Amino acid sequence: MFKLFFFLLLSSAFAMQNTASKADNPFEFEAVDLGLLQQGIKKNVEIKGKNISSQTIELESVFDQMVGGENFIYPQKITPGQNFKINFTLNTAYMEGDFFHNIVLVDTSGTAWVASVRGSVENPIVFSERILDLGYYKKGVKKTWVFYVWNAENKPLSLKLLPESQKEFKAEFSNVKLDVRDFENLKEGGNTPAVKISLSVAELETPKNGQRSIRKIVSFVCENFPNSTPELLVTGYWE
Repeated sequence: MFKLFFFLLLSSAFAMQNTASKADNPFEFEAVDLGLLQQGIKKNVEIKGKNISSQTIELESVFDQMVGGENFIYPQKITPGQNFKINFTLNTAYMEGDFFHNIVLVDTSGTAWVASVRGSVENPIVFSERILDLGYYKKGVKKTWVFYVWNAENKPLSLKLLPESQKEFKAEFSNVKLDVRDFENLKEGGNTPAVKISLSVAELETPKNGQRSIRKIVSFVCENFPNSTPELLVTGYWE
């Protein structure tokens, strides 16, 4: 996934510059490991903590340093010795692979404290290719890639391009059976239901700022997994 790997850079910089040292941390948190989650679900997360300091801490905000955390519920005032909880929703639609999220608590003085949540997100849709090389591209030149998509549970898939991707790309879909035992040497004629996709360039939008590099996210929708975000990246350079 490409969208799910983007950091919220401003939040990250804020936390790094304003987080107090571990020795001064007034909070003690229980470790949170969410294990393996399927992409597209919204997981309710609870972090349990305790104020181990002799000071009352007043929280101004709580946020996730990375993409996914939303709808935070937390106490505004935490007294010495108080046990407390932070609850939020983890939206995994744009997440994939192992993750380690810093949940940042900011008090009214601007000091930030960090709790952590870890786990892994599994994309139910497998692409044989995730990055497609366009090379040096000249407007009007046709370029086509052929690749396969399948599900690890051997479920037949139904995919189509999202409307925004249809503006620049075309795709043809056909159902095949695939031998996926060797990912580097896929063969048709196996037992795994798959979709063979022929993706071609319709007409790429010319950059207005003179940028030469091409970075295009091609997005699909899958009827079998409507909450997942099957995407791949097209890279290249304008000739």
